[in-house]
Amino acid sequence: MDGGKSPDCRRSTSLVDRGLFQGGERPLEVGSMSDHGWKHDELAADLAQYLRNDKRMVWTDMQLGPSGSPRPDVYTLERSYSKPLPTAYECKISRSDLRSDTTSGKWQKYLQFAGAVIFAVPEGLCTPADIPTGCGLIVRKDKVWRNIRKATRQPVTLPMDACMKLLIDGVHRSVERTIPKPREIKLWVEHEAVRKKFGAAVAKAARDLTAAQTEATNYEAQRRAMWQRIDLEAEARKKSHIELAKREAAEYEIAKRDLLAWLGLEEPASVYGIRRRIAELQAECRADVRVEKVENALTRALHSAQQAAKTLEALTQEKAA
Repeated sequence: MDGGKSPDCRRSTSLVDRGLFQGGERPLEVGSMSDHGWKHDELAADLAQYLRNDKRMVWTDMQLGPSGSPRPDVYTLERSYSKPLPTAYECKISRSDLRSDTTSGKWQKYLQFAGAVIFAVPEGLCTPADIPTGCGLIVRKDKVWRNIRKATRQPVTLPMDACMKLLIDGVHRSVERTIPKPREIKLWVEHEAVRKKFGAAVAKAARDLTAAQTEATNYEAQRRAMWQRIDLEAEARKKSHIELAKREAAEYEIAKRDLLAWLGLEEPASVYGIRRRIAELQAECRADVRVEKVENALTRALHSAQQAAKTLEALTQEKAA
C-alpha cells in the first residue's frame, strides 16, 4: 500500500513536467491541491480508488449491520477465504475532527467488524503521535498515498449480519476501479511560455515534439483499430466455418442413420460392424447372380430340348406318311 505511484494517483505529464521550464517559478499545475484542500467525500473516494485492486473489495460509507452500527468511510476485504483481513478506514480532513474521534474512542466501535483501523488524512494534518496506539496512519501526499504507520491487526470474526449487509446493500457502494482521465493541457499556453522564456527555436522544437507525439498516438490508435478489425473478421470467418461444420455433421448423422436402417443394423454401430455387413450383402448379391445365371442356362437348355423334340416328332410323322 505504500509502494510506488499508483496508476490512479499519477498525473499526466506536460511540457512543464518534462523539464522545459528550468529555473524561476514553475506555473501552478491544473488540478493541484493545497495541503488541506480536500473535502471529506473526495478524500474517501480517492482512498477507495487507491485501495481497489483485483484481490481486494472496497466499500465506501457502508453501515456494517443494523441501525446504529458503525459506518466506516472506507471498508475493505481481501478476496480470500482464509485471510479476508477486514479493515476499516476513517478519513479526517481537520485536526478538530481527528481529536474528537481519538479522544471519544469512536474508532473502537469498528473493531467488532474489522481487525485493523487506519486513519486517512491529507499530508500535514497530523503526525503518528496523534493517532491512537494500535491504529494505522495513511497520508495523501501531493500525488500518492503513503502508509506512514501500520495498524496492529487483531483477530476478528465478521458477524453474519455484516456479511449479509455487504452482500445485499453493499453492491451499489462497492468501488470499481476507474481509469483516470488525463489532465487537460492548454498546449498553446505552454508553447507561448516556452517561446517567451527560451526563444522561438526552442518553442518550435517543443511544438514539433508535441506534433510528433500526437501523430504517434494517432498512428497507434489506427494500428489498434486495424488489428481489431482483422480480429473481428477472423472471428466471423471462424464462426462461419464452425456453423458449416455443424450443419455437415448433422447431415452426416442423418445419412448414417439411413444407412444403418438399410443395412439392418442398430445404433450405435461400429465401423467394423458396418463393413462386415456390407461384405455379407455383397456376398449374397454375388450368390444371387450365380443362381440367376444357372436358372437362365437351364431355361435355355429346356427350350432347346423342347424345340428338338418337336422337330423329331415332325420327322417321325413325315416318315410314317
